[in-house]
Amino acid sequence: MEFTIVILDEHIASYSQLKWTDWKDDNRKQMISQGDNWSKTTLIGNDIWGCLESNKIDPLHLVQWKPASEKLHRVSLPPHPHPFDQSR
Repeated sequence: MEFTIVILDEHIASYSQLKWTDWKDDNRKQMISQGDNWSKTTLIGNDIWGCLESNKIDPLHLVQWKPASEKLHRVSLPPHPHPFDQSR
């Protein structure tokens, strides 16, 4: 599954192996804030946690994310599955 993830530009250097593009939604275009310095990329994973972990993205760097096929971004991550639960 593909996910679009958005991070602050100040963290891009930590993920230089990934291709980032400038990202602003309509609300952010109207404001001057850290929102003016966000970048996005699209990555693959079984779920958002698998996507972040396989690409070594620090969840604390994540600003927004969404399944690539959806229109609305999310700001909260779902509960992280416990490793014991993943083996079942």
